[in-house]
Amino acid sequence: MQRTSTREQALPWGTAYFHDGFPLRYDANLAIAQRPLGSSTADDVVATLDGAYDGFRHRELEVVSAADGDAIAMGMAQHGYAIEHLLVMALRRDADRESGLNVAEEAGLGEMQPFIETVTRREPWGVEPGIAEMMAAYRQVLVDGIGARFFAQRVDGTLGGSCELYVEGDIAQIEDVNTLEEFRGRGIARNVVLRAADEARKAGATLIFLFADAEDWPRHLYGRLGFDEIGRSRLFTRWPEGQAPARGDGAAMTDGKSPAAG
Repeated sequence: MQRTSTREQALPWGTAYFHDGFPLRYDANLAIAQRPLGSSTADDVVATLDGAYDGFRHRELEVVSAADGDAIAMGMAQHGYAIEHLLVMALRRDADRESGLNVAEEAGLGEMQPFIETVTRREPWGVEPGIAEMMAAYRQVLVDGIGARFFAQRVDGTLGGSCELYVEGDIAQIEDVNTLEEFRGRGIARNVVLRAADEARKAGATLIFLFADAEDWPRHLYGRLGFDEIGRSRLFTRWPEGQAPARGDGAAMTDGKSPAAG
């Protein structure tokens, strides 16, 4: 996160990250509890977040320890926070079947940004003016800060789906897997994820991981691709009033989870 943030602030149990150029992008302005919460209650955590993110219309906190997250979950919910159970899944096995690695290709930022705008505008939260453009523009931060790469598959010349890859040393993260609805059911997600994993290996990564919502269907796809659960965390989000869409891959102004190279 340090390499994609403009500033950060120490908290009693972790760090608050900010990107002043993108205040509406949740994952660019979130806190991470990397250390135990100790005696901190949900009330304490909420007060700390309110102090750090005063002036922001959202709040987001990732608690690395699932046990700590569970301990404050009820209290956070009483404060209006939605709770997402995240799985950390690492590539440990061969995929259940071969994919079309050759049909997935590396795409440039200039081509990906319009695709990201399209994906965003199809989300309930993406219709707000300027949000789609903001989400697309933020990819430049990821490219500059952590060397993000993009892998996509075309259908009749049109980008149908994509994912992102971040690599630092021997650790790689695959993120933001999206397939346009009209192109689903064609194995696009499988192809782009496995192509990204193949490129991560070529870049020297020995640990390749991604995040998945424990309550959403993509976790089953990732399991078939050879990813196994190696950990869990909790994500707490307080939306602006009246803007609490159902969460899933790529949902709600937050389409990345703690980049490995951050």
